[in-house]
Amino acid sequence: ARGMAELTNAIQKFFLEHSRLGIPVMFHEECLHGHAAKDGTSFPQPIGLGATFNPALVEKLYAMTAHETRVRGGHQALTPVVDVARDARWGRVEETYGEDPYLTSRMAVSFVSAFEKSGIITTPKHFIANVGDGGRDSYPIHFNERLLDEIYFPPFKACIQEGGSRSVMTAYNSLDGVACSSNSWLLQQKLKGGWGFKGFVISDANAVGGEVVLHHTAKNYEEACRHAIGNGLDVIFQTDVHHYKLFISPFLNGEIDSNRINDAVSRVLRAKFELGLFEKPYVSLAEAAKWTNNESHKYLARLAAFESIV
Repeated sequence: ARGMAELTNAIQKFFLEHSRLGIPVMFHEECLHGHAAKDGTSFPQPIGLGATFNPALVEKLYAMTAHETRVRGGHQALTPVVDVARDARWGRVEETYGEDPYLTSRMAVSFVSAFEKSGIITTPKHFIANVGDGGRDSYPIHFNERLLDEIYFPPFKACIQEGGSRSVMTAYNSLDGVACSSNSWLLQQKLKGGWGFKGFVISDANAVGGEVVLHHTAKNYEEACRHAIGNGLDVIFQTDVHHYKLFISPFLNGEIDSNRINDAVSRVLRAKFELGLFEKPYVSLAEAAKWTNNESHKYLARLAAFESIV
């Protein structure tokens, strides 16, 4: 934990002192069933936590996870997965809380409340229904609005309106022929307009390029970028620093409305201000060192394992 805190502080120092505007960065982590880091406390997958039907225990587990994440320098959790698992052939069912939208919503609110109260941004995913037709991951879906409203939207809406999630991650799949990362009805009309979401929307890793290589709805990465940002995506999540070259030109040549860019930037900056990163960008190395192999955390993980057996 201390080593990770040292690394995040060093990276933060670089951006504060050597980037043009000196804006602090946010570090995101995976926290599906514990913080995915060396010596992080691991507990049952969400499908097991769903079997406990114990929201109070789930909130304790994720408050613990949030603390382990924060002391290491994390600011955003790329979780929870609140897809509703209605096809057992899908390979990511274990990441979900099961097939029921009510149970999923209750567990999801327990998750995001614990994190958001601890000062870490949550990112419910995948918006929407990443389980594609026939249980094939990331494949197209053709769900009507009633099905979405009754089954697939409720956990996301609960995360935002009850739990206070400040970010949402889009799905790899398409909805009625339009990639979820570029879907104006989904992102602008439903999420930001209808639900009043004030946070930022981030793509799944490399999902924007899916318009080119998966959905074939854009001729190149520049067009995919224009579709995504223009239709409500705020952050393009890539896995290599040099990937920005694929998407940068529409930002610079006027192809994307500057008001839309300003809106996206303001949503991210608001989150950074709310996190207090401009006043306190670094984490305590001494605090990080305290939380390695914590016995109370192990106890909670063991308790969750017992309760997940049904």
